[in-house]
Amino acid sequence: MELLMRNPEKVYSKSNIYESLWNQEYLGDDNAVKTHISNLRNKLKTINPEIDYVETVWGLGYRLYKV
Repeated sequence: MELLMRNPEKVYSKSNIYESLWNQEYLGDDNAVKTHISNLRNKLKTINPEIDYVETVWGLGYRLYKV
């Protein structure tokens, strides 16, 4: 969440997120990022279930939802 909040307008690819958080090279088909994004979304639903705070930008990655 902290990474997304630093630049809410920026779209972060899975590789950007993976490499920023785990300080390792992203080798491709890893579900770690998708799993953590899903967990983050589930936690944020308790704030307001009507809003998906983490937006998926198809083919690019993830960013914070513009409120």
